[in-house]
Amino acid sequence: MYKVIIGGKIHNDGIKLLQSVENFDVTVLPDASTETLEDNLSDADAILLRLQPFNRSMIEKSKNLKILSRNGVGYDAIDINSLNKRKIPLTIVGDVNSSSVAEHTIMFMLSLLKQMKFHDNIIRSNQWSKRDQLLSSDIEGKKIFIIGFGKIGQKVAKILDAMSGKVIVYDPYVNKEQLANTNYDLVDDIDNGIADADIITIHAPSSGNNYLIDKPQFLLMKKNVILINTSRGSHINIDELATALEKNIILGAGLDVFPTEPPAIEHRLFKLDNILFSPHIAGLTNECASRMSLGSAQNIIDALNGKLNTNLLVNKDILENY
Repeated sequence: MYKVIIGGKIHNDGIKLLQSVENFDVTVLPDASTETLEDNLSDADAILLRLQPFNRSMIEKSKNLKILSRNGVGYDAIDINSLNKRKIPLTIVGDVNSSSVAEHTIMFMLSLLKQMKFHDNIIRSNQWSKRDQLLSSDIEGKKIFIIGFGKIGQKVAKILDAMSGKVIVYDPYVNKEQLANTNYDLVDDIDNGIADADIITIHAPSSGNNYLIDKPQFLLMKKNVILINTSRGSHINIDELATALEKNIILGAGLDVFPTEPPAIEHRLFKLDNILFSPHIAGLTNECASRMSLGSAQNIIDALNGKLNTNLLVNKDILENY
């Protein structure tokens, strides 16, 4: 009998899958706190981890641990070196959220282009006559600059292409030959793409301490540009974003991610009407949560049955002696 610990509530589909395995004793922890998880490490054969850190001390307490499965794709707070010393595999769920994030990105674009906040408000405030201001715009014919062309960026491009948008791509790991059978244009200078775009959307990994979008980039932008970020909160200088929105240097913005989360809502950015926010939930749809839970549960089943999916293994260094 294997003892399987689920580190707090996940989508029920994943829980049911684990509970259906005859030789699994499954415990769902009452909350996702690190303290509760630490209290349940000693006899766990497998742990399905949510967002909790998993450090050296926790790994040392996990005497029976055979598989650590992340209910997601990030693992910055996990001590990989300590796992490697014990030959404990760490798995992630792979591509389960790219469609969800891509759809959320398009939602931001359409809501801002169609001025949904304004038009909703004129109905609620009985100002029907304001409908004739022609504030809405179409995606068709717009130049959309996609920064980062991984799975999410590619799905955003596919949707925009179907809507007759003109897709421009920047990604240092993509070349023109890879885009040969598409309608997309590739630029090798990010500033050129920013200057040419009607809409800018970011889908890039962390850029360290450097902003992708700072004051020099805002000064390059067209007056009516829309800026979307569903990627990393560190990509945009939000002080400069607030200035650009206040001074109508750009038309609008949509943010799902922030430099610190939850964000400090006292910031002047949150007093503006030409920006939309969501609480880092672009990938948190019901369907995505189901796919994530099933993927992380299946990784545990595979690992404990000697069929580890190495494509979803983070610490591949352990394979040589696994």
